[in-house]
Amino acid sequence: MSIGGRVMVVIFGTILIVAVAIPITITVIDDSNLTGITATIVGFMPVFLALGGLALAASLVAFG
Repeated sequence: MSIGGRVMVVIFGTILIVAVAIPITITVIDDSNLTGITATIVGFMPVFLALGGLALAASLVAFG
């Protein structure tokens, strides 16, 4: 894949995760009726999405 293609994939993936996946996940978590340890574990899902996006960007830039 060319450098331009990698840059586009990183930009598209970042926008998709930051602008779509994380806000939708936060809204669903806020609207759900979770308490206790379940709420704590599910509350970390946006963090895991962000870490996955960071890993996606790093792997595409480093290994192409």
